[in-house]
Amino acid sequence: MVAKEGEKPFMPTMRECNSIPLHYSDRVIDIGAYMGQYSIRCARFPVERVIAYEPTPLSYEILTKTKLPNFTPINAAIVGNNEKNTILHISSGIGVTNSTILSYRTARSIMVPAINYIDAIKDATIVKIDVEGGEYSFHIEDNFPDSLRGLIIDFHPVTNYNWLKKAKEIIIEIEKNGFQPVISPDWSSGWTRAGSWIRDRDLPDTTNPMLEGKICCGCGKIIDSCGKSLCIDCWNRWSIRHRRGYKLAR
Repeated sequence: MVAKEGEKPFMPTMRECNSIPLHYSDRVIDIGAYMGQYSIRCARFPVERVIAYEPTPLSYEILTKTKLPNFTPINAAIVGNNEKNTILHISSGIGVTNSTILSYRTARSIMVPAINYIDAIKDATIVKIDVEGGEYSFHIEDNFPDSLRGLIIDFHPVTNYNWLKKAKEIIIEIEKNGFQPVISPDWSSGWTRAGSWIRDRDLPDTTNPMLEGKICCGCGKIIDSCGKSLCIDCWNRWSIRHRRGYKLAR
């Protein structure tokens, strides 16, 4: 039986993601956004901008259902070369394991748009990477934009490749570039191979209109309020849990 894209949706833990404190001026790049658990949280904080890259068609379609003025989903895989398209292998299990790396889980393969890693992160302050083995081709260890202050990476095993050696080499270069570990991978299981790193960076002053109550934090509509606010339509549409910390624009 061939699996459908996104079948058996899985919501990963947010331990490493939650370990990097957000700032209103952050520009977050979510590589392998899946259903948007992390990127939507960042957008609702709200950070200045979130770009969520997700190559799987169905997962991307779900991402587009979230309408936030500072949130941009892009249907593309991130690659370490300059190819404009790449092959995405759709897994036979849960949709979260789809990858540009061929594995025993592969049920079928499709062609998807591709964007170079360097271009994707060029002015980011936080980058999250969870791409089921594709991370080793990004040349992460050679590319640390001056703006970058936080990294979250989930390392994955790859068949017939010394992935653990490569992962440790990447970590050495991360820490050589001034990043301090917040959570270090311990490699003991599939749940502990992710890590997070942070370094000091001057944060620019932000004039985010969402923080000034000039536009609705839910839809971007012009409003006249004070602080983080929602228009009446978004207020009624959002759950009570998601409305916490927001005002209703009158």
